[in-house]
Amino acid sequence: MKFFITLTILSSSLFCLAQEGVVKSVVLDSVMVSAVKGGFSVEEFVYYVKTDTSFYQGFKNLRYYTHDYKSNLAIFDKNDTIGFLYREGTSLNINNRLCVNVDSTYDNGKIYNRRGNYRFYTPEFFDHIFFPKDTLTVSKLARKEGSDNSSDNKNSKNEEDAKVILFNPGSTEVEREGSKKEKLAVFDESMQQYYDYLITKVTYHDSIECYAFICRMKTTISESDQDEVLIKELVSYFDRKTFNVMYRKYDMSYRYWLVDLDVTVEVEMGYVKEQILPMYISYQGFWDVPFKKPEIADFQLWNTNYQVFD
Repeated sequence: MKFFITLTILSSSLFCLAQEGVVKSVVLDSVMVSAVKGGFSVEEFVYYVKTDTSFYQGFKNLRYYTHDYKSNLAIFDKNDTIGFLYREGTSLNINNRLCVNVDSTYDNGKIYNRRGNYRFYTPEFFDHIFFPKDTLTVSKLARKEGSDNSSDNKNSKNEEDAKVILFNPGSTEVEREGSKKEKLAVFDESMQQYYDYLITKVTYHDSIECYAFICRMKTTISESDQDEVLIKELVSYFDRKTFNVMYRKYDMSYRYWLVDLDVTVEVEMGYVKEQILPMYISYQGFWDVPFKKPEIADFQLWNTNYQVFD
C-alpha cells in the first residue's frame, strides 16, 4: 500500500530558504510511512537529495586514486555494430599527477580513420573524461583539474554540461539556448506537474541498506507535455548510514542548440577504506553533435584494485 504524503515546509526561515522549490508531494510505501512515524523527515531528505556532493566526490576520487580499469565501447548504425574498442590499463596518481596508461587494447570495425584518429565523437568525448592523454594535476578537493579548460577546447563546454547533469541532477546551471534551460530542474515547482516522486528502501548489492529516491515522468501526461520533460527518470540510492550516493541512473532526452542526445546512464559506487569510488559506469544512447554523423553507442567501464592509503 502506498500513501500520498503532503510535505510541510518547516517554519524556520533559514530552512525555508534552503528549501526553495521543494517538492510538494512524495509517494511513500508502507515501509517508509513507518520510518516517518519513527522520525524520518521527508523534507530534510529532499533537501539532501538536492544538495548532495558525495557523487561528485566519488568521481574526484576516481581520478585521484590509482586503480585498474577495463572498458568496452561499441558504435552502432541502427542494429549493426560498425566499430568496437576494448581497453584495459592503469590510472596512476604519482605526486598528484594523473597518468592514464593503456596496457592492452583491441579494436574492430571503423573506430579509426587512416590517420589514426577517431571517426566518431563518442570515443573522443569519453577519452576526454576518463582517458586523458595528457598528464593532469589532480586533487580530491579542488574544483578544477589541470588546465584543459580553454575556450578553444571543443570538448570543454560539452563536458561541463555533462558534469552538471550527472553530478547535480535538477540543476539549472547548464547554459542553453532558448527557453528549455529550466526543464532540467526536476525539483522546480514549474516541473513538478510532470513528475512522480517516490521514496522507498532498498538493499544495494545485498549488503548496503539504502533509501531510494525516484523521480519519474508521469505516465498520464499528454504527448505535448512529454516533450517538455528532458529527464525521463532519475534514480538515486543513498546509503542510510553515510547518505552517500551508491547508485545513480538517469534516462534523458537532451536537446539544445546543435547538440541532440537520448541516453541512459548508470553508475555503481563502492567503498574502499571508507572512500566512495565509482566501480562501474554504463552509457547507452544516441548522440548527435555538430559536424559529425549521428551516433548510437554503448560504453562500459569497470574500475578495480583501488589503492587507497590515506
